[in-house]
Amino acid sequence: MFWKRSARPLSVHYGACSHVGQVRSENQDAYGVFPEAAPGGDPVPCVFVVADGMGGHEDGGQASRVTVEIVGRLSLSEQEKPIEVHLARAISAANERVYTLAHGGPLPKKMGTTCSVLALIGGEAWVAHVGDSRVYRVNQNGRIAQLTQDHTLVGELQREGVLTEAEAERHPQRHALVRAVGVEPGVEVDVERVDPLQAGDRFVLCSDGLARVADEEIRDIVRGEAPQAAAERLVYLANERGGHDNVTVLVVEVR
Repeated sequence: MFWKRSARPLSVHYGACSHVGQVRSENQDAYGVFPEAAPGGDPVPCVFVVADGMGGHEDGGQASRVTVEIVGRLSLSEQEKPIEVHLARAISAANERVYTLAHGGPLPKKMGTTCSVLALIGGEAWVAHVGDSRVYRVNQNGRIAQLTQDHTLVGELQREGVLTEAEAERHPQRHALVRAVGVEPGVEVDVERVDPLQAGDRFVLCSDGLARVADEEIRDIVRGEAPQAAAERLVYLANERGGHDNVTVLVVEVR
């Protein structure tokens, strides 16, 4: 198997929480941990996935669930490919499936999903991403860094210097996606290695329902709480501040 690399053994502890929020009638978020296991003490390799569906009541939820299942299953399959290629192909396979579901019937459906992946494999961490769900890393020194770029219209304008961070937060189209899984026949996938992976690293995967919780608050909570308690606390804060969207949080600690 291509991913078997010499590295000191690491264990992974995680917590997960997902909630419909205070406004929506259905939770279209989905998440997965592969291989499936109870939280705490799971050895690497493992893959974590968060997806935030878009579309009608059933359509968005179906898009996110299908994407999580396909990406999780294919990301850990035995194939002789570099990790970055394999992760991108897993998300591309999900894109093809969701697009087929949307366009395979007599009437096309508007359905799609974000997809953010953290893969801990062979003593390395990799992030694969499409959309505006996010992956953060909090290192041993207490620094938090967003490892993904938001594939939104406002995100692009901010990176081009057209909008300031404050203007982006207030923009009426701040959640308008320019890239998502299942919307087009093909999709561009961002894949990056997180270097170096160290014991004590903490990662947060979240849907954009967590947008009203500041990065510094995320950092402090995941440093001060066990993974499951941290995930639940972050979801609680999102709901306390209006719960305007579904919210899903995975907190992953490497030891």
